[in-house]
Amino acid sequence: MEQLIYLIDDDHAIRCSLSSLLATMGWRTVTFQNTLDFQQNISDPQALSGCLLLDIRMPGKSGLTLLEEWQQQGLEFPVIIMTGHGNIELCRRAFKNGAFEFLTKPIDADLLIETVSGALEHQRVLQQQRQEMAELKEKISTLSAREQEVTGLIMAGKSSKEIANELILSPRTVEAHRANVFAKLGINSSVKLMKIYGALFSLERVK
Repeated sequence: MEQLIYLIDDDHAIRCSLSSLLATMGWRTVTFQNTLDFQQNISDPQALSGCLLLDIRMPGKSGLTLLEEWQQQGLEFPVIIMTGHGNIELCRRAFKNGAFEFLTKPIDADLLIETVSGALEHQRVLQQQRQEMAELKEKISTLSAREQEVTGLIMAGKSSKEIANELILSPRTVEAHRANVFAKLGINSSVKLMKIYGALFSLERVK
């Protein structure tokens, strides 16, 4: 999915100048004159790819209010706050509500490019993590209830004999379940099984 830069600023001249600057890097910018304009044209913020350049003070709903709403909704999308009236309290509120960066106007061109580049990379990593999580969950969902039981006990460090005793199964049956688990997850050892579940746990924490 193409990464776009969404720019919300009520100043037409700023929208034009920043769009032109970002275009020199090969980035495509979609501009909006205020938060209402943005929300009327973006039906699903979850589907956005790229980053948002957001003026903090505009007529109507402020950029900070939009950022706070996104934070409450649990949206994970890098937002770069821009303001011509920066102060410590605004900066604190912006970062508290998940802002990726806080820039003061007039914005230095090199700093803007560096910040946007970092935001785009951050979002790319987030998308990759979501995809990895979805793939892991899809593989795990193919396990039967018994295979999930066996997996849990393997994760607890129990041997096939111990698992057999706990589940009242023969060791041969436990080994068959273990083989099925490994085949469905595309692995060949308990160590790799541990890594899969460890990666899933880590991704869940990031989320």
